[in-house]
Amino acid sequence: MKGLTTALLGRACRIFLERAYPQGPDAIPPPKNSFFFLDAAVPLESVLVPPVCQPLRGRDGGLRGYALRLGSAVHPHCKLQIVEQDEVGCIFSVDTHDRFPIDPSHSDAVRWRELQTANRQLKEEIEHAWEEAGLLTFNALLRRELTRKE
Repeated sequence: MKGLTTALLGRACRIFLERAYPQGPDAIPPPKNSFFFLDAAVPLESVLVPPVCQPLRGRDGGLRGYALRLGSAVHPHCKLQIVEQDEVGCIFSVDTHDRFPIDPSHSDAVRWRELQTANRQLKEEIEHAWEEAGLLTFNALLRRELTRKE
């Protein structure tokens, strides 16, 4: 992927994990915890492997990015996603992996909505922190495009 290095991925993972596991690195379950202290000297290809990392494929079957199953203290299915955009390089996003509807009469409906709200807040917090650290997000790219068109 154009522009993706182990150092850049390490910064993105650290920001994600610091917010997703506010109790600190000891709260991050293995093997996810190895992404908290990624060594920039380690080859990128050796980091982007299962079980934490999965490739994201485009419609043509080609590689378009990666999803890292880093989870959070309250939802183990949150993912850090990196996709490649030809003109700009890597774009980072959080996939909360919780967008399935639940019947409002289901006994867990209230708790599910609470989890979705917490996940949405975590996503916003992580993506804002990435932007502050100079990492590109979809929202930052959209703002850039809107500013360019004005």
